[in-house]
Amino acid sequence: WNGSTWSLDSSASLSTSGSQANVLTGVSCASASFCVAAGSSSNGNLLLTWNGSAWSLDSSASLSTSLTQRNYLAGVSCVSPSFCVAAGAYDNGATYQNLLLTWNGSTWSLDSSASLSTSGSQANVLTGVSCASASFCVAAGYYDNSAGKEQNLLLTWNGSAWSLDPSASLSTSGSQDNLLNGVTCASQSFCVAAGTYNNGIVDQTLVLTYNVPPPPTPIGYRFVSSDGGIFSFNAPFFGSMGGKRLNAPVVGMASTPNGGGYWFVASDGGIFSFGNAKFYGSMGSRRLNAPIVGMAADPATGGYWFVASDGGIFSFNAPFYGSMGGKRLNAPIVGMASIPDGKGYWFVASDGGIFGFGNAKFFGSMGGKRLNKPIVGMAAG
Repeated sequence: WNGSTWSLDSSASLSTSGSQANVLTGVSCASASFCVAAGSSSNGNLLLTWNGSAWSLDSSASLSTSLTQRNYLAGVSCVSPSFCVAAGAYDNGATYQNLLLTWNGSTWSLDSSASLSTSGSQANVLTGVSCASASFCVAAGYYDNSAGKEQNLLLTWNGSAWSLDPSASLSTSGSQDNLLNGVTCASQSFCVAAGTYNNGIVDQTLVLTYNVPPPPTPIGYRFVSSDGGIFSFNAPFFGSMGGKRLNAPVVGMASTPNGGGYWFVASDGGIFSFGNAKFYGSMGSRRLNAPIVGMAADPATGGYWFVASDGGIFSFNAPFYGSMGGKRLNAPIVGMASIPDGKGYWFVASDGGIFGFGNAKFFGSMGGKRLNKPIVGMAAG
């Protein structure tokens, strides 16, 4: 689809073999230049990747539990080019069991939680998956209970591990089939799973809704000083670098998307993580053309960006949307902010000039206007 018409993709014939079955059962796009299509071939899992101009057969397509038993993918969900989850099932020689593959931006890996199920001796199958962020996904499907009836199955990802959702037993009847065929999550507090149940005569539509109040939005704030000391006001304290030796002064900080931790960054690009803030990399001990002056967290991936005074951007588990590195600036950059969905960012110069990248819209600036004092920071509204 190009915005007005559908066309038959020339890559439609891309497969593992023209003489064996190749089937796609799900697709997800994080952007117009990154998509993943998932399914199965006669040899196992099948994954195709779109780079904005062409589809390619992913080398990870052969990733499976066994080449002598069937492995297939039923659905996939991508929140960014650096985080996707594909879900399906594999045959353990006796019955089907859950299968989960995770993409980290460079490779697919077989998730250790793939064996998570209600019973290893009965069927457990995942039919769909949806991720609202890199720290919240739901996989849906069904399992066979002791009576041999299919029952709803839900697995939840919290950013580090999958868990069997207690709602897995939610069904209309334990003596009749209940199964989920797909799920979609708009946020970590609202998902809908759809499928079917048997009323004893015929199959009927089945819809489950996950709707919990979102976690309280922090209404406090924190300060960080150049020595790494933290000052918290109506906001949790997770640790600091106060009283410890630093190679360079701290120049900025950012909170994790769920408020359970924070990072701060030094002018040499060193990063310090506290609470649930994960370390994805830094520029510490590397040569920089200009000092780091600020950072922002990516609410979609849970990663972060640094910006240097010359407008150079450094991305860690976060998409790169552009920078001003190597371009002439009227004044140095002093801060940056991400747009709410993480699909773009702005940064601001000391003269009030604004630079937007990705989906970050330009709403105005103070560039070229007289200021009593220089600009020193910014925040998204």
